[in-house]
Amino acid sequence: MSKRVIDKVSTKKRVDQTLVKISGWSGVRCYKYECHEGYIEAGIQSTHHAAKCPYCGRRSNQVHSRYARTVSDIPVHGLSVILKVEVSRYRCLNPQCSHRTFVEQYPGVTERYQRRTPEQRRQLQGILVLAASTVGTRQCASMGIDISPSTALRIVRSIRCDVDYASYKHLCIDDFATRKGREYRTLIIDADSHVPLEIVPSRDKADVAKALRKYKHATVICRDRSSAYAGAIKSARPRAKQVADKFHLVKNCGEHLDKQLRVSMPEIMSELSPALERPIESGVRWEDMYKPPTSRDIELFTEIHKLKTAGLSNESIGKNLRINTKTVAKYQSMDRPCGRKLTASKCVGRYIDIIQEGMTGGQGYTAIRNKIIAAGGYVDYGALRDGMKKVFPTYRPKRGYGNKMTSPLAEAQKERASARHLLSSNRMHIYVANSAFGVHEHTGECSKERVLADTLISRSGTLQDLRLACKSFREVMSGDAPDELNAWIERYAVSRYQHIASFAKELKKDISAIKNAIRYNFSNGPMEGCNNKVKAVKRSMYGRAKDDLLLIKIICYSQNYVHEN
Repeated sequence: MSKRVIDKVSTKKRVDQTLVKISGWSGVRCYKYECHEGYIEAGIQSTHHAAKCPYCGRRSNQVHSRYARTVSDIPVHGLSVILKVEVSRYRCLNPQCSHRTFVEQYPGVTERYQRRTPEQRRQLQGILVLAASTVGTRQCASMGIDISPSTALRIVRSIRCDVDYASYKHLCIDDFATRKGREYRTLIIDADSHVPLEIVPSRDKADVAKALRKYKHATVICRDRSSAYAGAIKSARPRAKQVADKFHLVKNCGEHLDKQLRVSMPEIMSELSPALERPIESGVRWEDMYKPPTSRDIELFTEIHKLKTAGLSNESIGKNLRINTKTVAKYQSMDRPCGRKLTASKCVGRYIDIIQEGMTGGQGYTAIRNKIIAAGGYVDYGALRDGMKKVFPTYRPKRGYGNKMTSPLAEAQKERASARHLLSSNRMHIYVANSAFGVHEHTGECSKERVLADTLISRSGTLQDLRLACKSFREVMSGDAPDELNAWIERYAVSRYQHIASFAKELKKDISAIKNAIRYNFSNGPMEGCNNKVKAVKRSMYGRAKDDLLLIKIICYSQNYVHEN
């Protein structure tokens, strides 16, 4: 190991002054400065010959003993700095003092029970509080400070987050999952500064009420629709105004609307049946797909249906008529007797003029089939493709040309399919509840699904009634007249739509908190953002997310500063 010792006589004064100026230490001097491979070692002594007792405050100059302490300081150019500090133990001269001896501490250099300087401890706290322990140790190692993950956690836990509970007047409260579906915690934040204040170990009424009793001057408490939180607030802070969250109220309205749509869907489908169930004039002719039935086909069709009416199974019918059960199933699915299915080439021959016209333009099988359907005929896509390959083996359609369903019949069929899909999906209640969904914020342009939803709503009286109920509730919540809520409840509590009536009756149980949501400009929106931060920090801690450690990290994330010990 290479070692270079600086001359203690010629450079002592210069090294001493440089260290004092850089570090800002007072009452100490550097008597040794050595550069080693990978670290720097400096010797520190006190310039005082007396010290004050930290227990009684009396000064003493009687030295009991001396010993050396090793303290780690902030690195210099990636090199660790090790301080060899000579400290003195003094005898206390006060006979009334509870301690006979005490050890002097150098301000900015040493602290009780610490092997790091205060400056290094502050830097480590600022780094480790924003990262996981394993990630933080790697970052510190790159700076020249070697610590273990467990030490990183101890350093974070040493951060003091003192909360003056009595100074907060407006609070937000909500729960978050530590193990989804199993364990939950309650987070309390300041509604004005959005700073987390406390993590309650559960969401039970008793635990939450015990935590809220510390906030003696709380006048407004925002919450969701939880009855446990409502009871806890009423028990702990009965004079505080409870404010229900508007977002959860509108969300609950949408959930009841979704349930009502499921119940009323048969009625809605009957109202929309002229548009959805209108028979498609496809020009399908029975003789286009099958040969005329023979006497054997008519006989089998009659016998199979007769035996099936008598209650026989397919196996029994097959044994009696000496045919396969698949043949029995085929005749059962027929509405009338028919012969064998035409081969592909014969189907193609019926529409040879349309096919040749499409081949002249290089159109694909789908475009040619759409033309056949638009002309009043019908042919299966597979039959058309196979037949054209047999009759015209050298024909190759142009890639990507004319393969879209462009015929009016195909477009109408596609529109009806889209309408059925929208009604059967979980998105219809969004368009009914929110008239602005699917509309561009700046241009006002509506999406295709938005236009389709508006068309369906305009054709159904049930959908119009449900949209009016949700729209009027949203207007009441966004307005500034709490008394309008009573009128809305009275109107829809007796509605024929059972889930809307149920929602209106539920609002009566929490009417004061809902009116406060209209009256006051408070919401649980900041709490949702804090919950996202909590979840992100919790996942980064890899199973070490205890409540005390999690709270320290969340507070430092939000406040962006670290309290000194």
